[in-house]
Amino acid sequence: MTTQIETDRSPKRRGFVQSIWDIGVISSLVILAFSAQAGNYGQESTYSPARPVNAAEVVRSPRDFINKTVTVRSRPIEKLGVNSFKLKDGLFSQQEPLLVVNASGTPFNLPANNVNVQITGQVRDFVISDIEREFKVSLNEDLYSDYVGDPVLVAENITLAPQPNQVSQTPKQFYGKTISVTGQVSELKNSVMTLQADQLIKGKDLPVLMTTSPKVAINKGQKVAVVGEVRPFIANEIEQEYNFSWNSSVKQQLEAQYKNRPVLIADAVYP
Repeated sequence: MTTQIETDRSPKRRGFVQSIWDIGVISSLVILAFSAQAGNYGQESTYSPARPVNAAEVVRSPRDFINKTVTVRSRPIEKLGVNSFKLKDGLFSQQEPLLVVNASGTPFNLPANNVNVQITGQVRDFVISDIEREFKVSLNEDLYSDYVGDPVLVAENITLAPQPNQVSQTPKQFYGKTISVTGQVSELKNSVMTLQADQLIKGKDLPVLMTTSPKVAINKGQKVAVVGEVRPFIANEIEQEYNFSWNSSVKQQLEAQYKNRPVLIADAVYP
């Protein structure tokens, strides 16, 4: 089944979400650029946010990434300093963790419940004086001495990247936040698509409200990455704020199915 979904974009939320996500879009080949004015979703790319690299790849082959802007999705395992933490792929990975220095200007607290993060930034050789000077951060030399010469990811943007079922099952920690979710499209209907996690992971699907028409068709069963804000589904509030034009029948169906459930208001979708 192929579905083109058309709704009106909300001017109220677009500017905020676009500004933080476009840090990586504009500065990197790893993310497809998309037009904030036209409000169109990007088309597929080998390096789209649906296909970020993981921390182990950067640590294992740093020369492939040094001085490049990349998007990394992995799990934060330990806070190191005020502006830094470590990423690692899975609890049982033997790979050394990847150091992240937060240069986004926004404080970041490590999420609970094993939630992944998605980070866009430059991979650099860790030379403390260079990182401090170029990215306007302050680093304690004693704290970071063991990491000198290792690859470091200097974060320009950090976004929570939970599984769809994590949002559905524990929504309170995500309400009001912009997140990046990757999943398989399980249903498309009435300007709503639902995302499911890996088939091995049990849990409720996550409803996604589309706020504009994709440039390309989104197909049932397709893997996509969605960036947007998590909200409880309160039909009147969402309809007004995002300029949806549901008729009474569709609105009743949506309320019956999703009332007070968490939904992701999509600002960008990447095949």
